[in-house]
Parts: sequence; structure tokens; C-alpha cells
Amino acid sequence: MSSSGESTIDARVRAVEKEYLARQTRLFVTFALIEGPLLLVGAVLIYGLKLVEPDVGVWFILAVALIGGFVLSALLLRLIQGRARAVAQARGENPLF
Repeated sequence: MSSSGESTIDARVRAVEKEYLARQTRLFVTFALIEGPLLLVGAVLIYGLKLVEPDVGVWFILAVALIGGFVLSALLLRLIQGRARAVAQARGENPLF
């Protein structure tokens, strides 16, 4: 505990917040390391090697980006819900809401 007026509940909540912040950072970095090369490979295959017509290929790149956006949104929602449950549990509240 960093101050004398701080309770153990505050310390537990802060620890949970710190853990979930680290998880969120890992999620964003991992997602970027996967999504970035996928989009790069798609662009190279479409525009560099011309394996697919660029007018059609842009739709493939758009589809990869949209699917990636949906996946990232779902993962973030799951992380936020887990964080809310963990904070409620750290405070001693009912984690089932």
C-alpha cells in the first residue's frame, strides 16, 4: 500500500486494473502484429505481384480489414467484461451482476 489511508480493497482494485491494462496492451500489440502483415501480404499479392485484378483485390483487403475490426471489437468487449467482473470481485461485490 502506498498511503496510510488506503484500504486493501483499493489496492486489489488497482492491481486488477493494472493487470487488465497489461492484457489490453498485449491484445493490441498481438493484433497489430497479425493484422499488419496480413494486410501487407494482401497488398503485395494484389498490387505487387498482380495475382488478382486491383479492382477486385481492394475488396479482399477491405474484407480482411473488416473481419479484423470485428474480431478486435469482440476481443475488446470480452476483455472489458472480464475486467468489470474482476473489479467487482476485488471489491467484494457480486460478480454475476
